[in-house]
Amino acid sequence: MDIAFKVMKISMYEELVNLWKNNEGIRLSVGDTKDELDKYLKRNRGMSYVCIDKNQNKIAGSILCGHDGRRGYIYHLAVSKKFRKNNIAKSLIERSLSKLKKSGIRRCILMVDDLNISAKDFWLNAGWRRRTDLEMFSLDIL
Repeated sequence: MDIAFKVMKISMYEELVNLWKNNEGIRLSVGDTKDELDKYLKRNRGMSYVCIDKNQNKIAGSILCGHDGRRGYIYHLAVSKKFRKNNIAKSLIERSLSKLKKSGIRRCILMVDDLNISAKDFWLNAGWRRRTDLEMFSLDIL
């Protein structure tokens, strides 16, 4: 397997959306438009990554990562099915967490769809802690 890791760029948008749509458990929302992703990547420069299949020059995996100055956040960790079990997800996570640490961020948060059992298992096996003391609320500001 010939792969390379690169910083995510907005020029990759269409291919990223295709990857996300083909990964169970990833929900796209109003925050996933090209303009919104562009703003996110500019605000959190160099923290989000892709894994490129060099043989086909296609994105095999992605991670969106950023912070608000206090906490880091991970969104849309996705690996194409044919590339799973090759430590791509682990490498993407390590790269993003390293950037958070260099920015002085000491805690990272992520959200997993309640029905996505495989993602829950993945994160628990990777050493992440499930929070049962909190509930999440949201409001769309349109």
